Amino acid sequence: MLRKWVVVLSVLLIGLIPFVGTPTASAAPQPTTTAKPGAGTVISSTDITDQPDARMTGAKKVIAVTYLSENAQGDLVPVKATVSIPETNPHGRYRIFAWAHGTAGLGDECTVTDRMGVRINGKERWHDWMGPWLSDGYVIVASEYAGVGGPGVHAYSDGQMQGKNVIDSVRAARTVVERYGDGNTAGTGYLTSGGSQGGQSAIFAGHLAPTYAPELRNVGVSAQSVPVDIAEMLAVVAPGVPPIAIPDYVTYVSYVLAGLKVSRPDIDVDSYLTPLGKRLVDQAATACYPEFSPATSQYNVGQMVSRPLSEGPLLDAVRANSNVPDSGYEAPMLIQQGLLDPIAPAAFTSAWVDRARANGARIDYRTYPGATHGLGAYAETEAHKWADTLAWPTS
Repeated sequence: MLRKWVVVLSVLLIGLIPFVGTPTASAAPQPTTTAKPGAGTVISSTDITDQPDARMTGAKKVIAVTYLSENAQGDLVPVKATVSIPETNPHGRYRIFAWAHGTAGLGDECTVTDRMGVRINGKERWHDWMGPWLSDGYVIVASEYAGVGGPGVHAYSDGQMQGKNVIDSVRAARTVVERYGDGNTAGTGYLTSGGSQGGQSAIFAGHLAPTYAPELRNVGVSAQSVPVDIAEMLAVVAPGVPPIAIPDYVTYVSYVLAGLKVSRPDIDVDSYLTPLGKRLVDQAATACYPEFSPATSQYNVGQMVSRPLSEGPLLDAVRANSNVPDSGYEAPMLIQQGLLDPIAPAAFTSAWVDRARANGARIDYRTYPGATHGLGAYAETEAHKWADTLAWPTS
């Protein structure tokens, strides 16, 4: 049944692409210059290795850290992360794997990174994904985003903010390794990685890296199921369109609009919404994905809006906030895409890859014919092999 709705949505979106147009590079946000003084500063750290669900196999220590990074308004606020220090160190100085998680929700209870060792049906949730990185001597810093588990509401899909949060987590991880690494140190090289929201964050971090963190070296970006053109996804939404309930689509749109209300309070998001839409977007500001997704499954996006989202300033604001830049990349990228993805359609991703390549980006683009949104551990295995071929600094 899921495959049926995926195909329906894909056909709908691809059929509408010629009418929504292709975004240009000038529509993308421009990179900021440098980090604010104090960005990445560790304000607290705690050894949680022995706490339930904290430790993945292969981690010698797990450190919960709170560090400073920017929110949507550009203010430095506390952001949470965990740093998993591996049992082995074959590289001399640790390589850093900066992982940004996918959509988990906007509320304070929606954290992911403090439970990286959680078991589901007796099996570690993240081991197949993260275990090989630890075995190969990578420090894993897994970050939350500003507003999740900290002050304020998370500005979901604000790519610049999320990218800064990821880079600042690397700065924090290097401090943590100095304190807890038993004499080992972390090098300046790091890989940004993630899927879905995390993939968007990882690419934005790669885009910002040369100017935001010149003291570090982003050796590459590994991103899966990336919503590169969120505004174009929303451009099709109008009263009654789409007319069917599609898994997770209402959840996703609700999160995007709730995030926009945080990052762009000048946009009157409520003026686009029906009473149902207002209720769902308000709930999205605190609801975690595992509960919110089934709670919205009976609705369709066409019921949420009272006028097309393409009218007025809303789409331009989403585009400036969220659409992934298609130029200005120094590090190589691995982009992995399911061809039946309803949330980050392959048509958008392929078009973005073509534009980015034309603008000089070095992209290894891999597609998976039977995959939808959220690829399996096999994609992470490929990413790990790819990362080991990159030029890592020795310092």
